[in-house]
Amino acid sequence: MIKKQIKILIAGALVVIPVAFTVWLVVTLAEWLTTMGEKVLVGTGIISEIPPEYGSCMGWAGVLLLVVAVYLVGLMTRFLLFKKILDMVDRLLSRLPGIKIIYESTRDLLELFGGDAGKAGYPVLYTAPGGNIRMLGIVTNENPAGRPPGDDSVLVYLPMGYMIGGPIVYASPASVEKLDMSVETAMRLAATAFIAKEEISGN
Repeated sequence: MIKKQIKILIAGALVVIPVAFTVWLVVTLAEWLTTMGEKVLVGTGIISEIPPEYGSCMGWAGVLLLVVAVYLVGLMTRFLLFKKILDMVDRLLSRLPGIKIIYESTRDLLELFGGDAGKAGYPVLYTAPGGNIRMLGIVTNENPAGRPPGDDSVLVYLPMGYMIGGPIVYASPASVEKLDMSVETAMRLAATAFIAKEEISGN
């Protein structure tokens, strides 16, 4: 009798907890965005202060302004002159001790998820030495540094289930098989230990 009640309680928790966590995350993100939006409006001098009665609305106006600014920067990256300026900034930040690690790590992570196809990486099935184990991996670099002359190894990131992180291995191209899915899908499947319903190809 008690076991049955516990099962009912667990069933309810499986419904309530994901919904509650999602709502909390969305609300927290919305509050953070509106706060950032207010700072953008005040920091740019558009307004001197946020009226208390319009705080939330003004915050979202700032968020919209920030999105438009980011979009305009994206448009400017299509111009050669702006690209050269960005290259100069990139080289400068890549030479500053400490800042270099933060900047390059953030840049490479964004390129992995939002860059051009091929440059951003792609999901693969990696066959470990011995051929008895196959693992979900993401090829992040087809021409990595550190390879000896004549070595054609590619760099494969092996995400771990239920956590962020995982080993990075130099793998032979013959040991990886490209999968028909996005990097985002592969990372989500890895993060949930493949409890999700999607099936990978190449099996």
